[in-house]
Amino acid sequence: MKKLAFFDLDGTLCNGGSLQVEQEVVAAFSKLRENEVLPIIATGRSYYEVQELLAVLQTEHFILSNGCYVRFAGKTIQNAKFSQPEIEAVLTIAENNRLTAGFFNQQGFAITNLSEIVKEHAAYMGISDVPVSANFYQTNPVNFMNLYLAAEQEEKLRDELNAVADIVRFAPLAIDVLPKNVSKGTAIQKLLDSMAGTQLETYAFGDQNNDLSMFQLVDHGIAMAQGTDELKASASYVAQTENGVLEGLRHYGLIS
Repeated sequence: MKKLAFFDLDGTLCNGGSLQVEQEVVAAFSKLRENEVLPIIATGRSYYEVQELLAVLQTEHFILSNGCYVRFAGKTIQNAKFSQPEIEAVLTIAENNRLTAGFFNQQGFAITNLSEIVKEHAAYMGISDVPVSANFYQTNPVNFMNLYLAAEQEEKLRDELNAVADIVRFAPLAIDVLPKNVSKGTAIQKLLDSMAGTQLETYAFGDQNNDLSMFQLVDHGIAMAQGTDELKASASYVAQTENGVLEGLRHYGLIS
């Protein structure tokens, strides 16, 4: 392979809250491989959510949970987890501000309580089953957490949260809370480090601020038309149509 292309899912490859792709996208992935471009999924979703889609796209290379879990060439490159003291520090902030928290790993998730804001977020993300288990973290590994809050409240809590974790907004009513120094960008760097000595041109496709770290690392960042202003400002190309992935691939000559 001569090039690597990293693809976000929600709002990029997939739209409308469903983890489904158009047949054109499946065909494009096949064409990319023919053209010596290796497609790699880079998403905030976890393995239990995307396993079927990975099979449809015929890709075994992926960055999941915003960089917490990375598989490449049959090997686990990274499996970052929170320690219990770190989780409890985040939970203290959540409890002090009456926020619902979520715990996530590659097999599943649970939330501390089913609040109205969680119901809204679940509908937005197309999630129908929301298990509640405030003690989930005591018996399960936790790759990352969610806090459910609007942007205004996030700003007020940013410094306090950043003292114990890294945060990035991925939806209007939710932020990812990640172990320190974990992101899609740092995951890409680890993946590239595992291929030491190989010179490859890199591309990334995304729409939200959790894609910023990718854009800052790759050679070419392609933002979707409905992407955030901040992401568009850091992009090397901004799509003009609803089919931003295919548009971007054609713009750079990765497919015809």
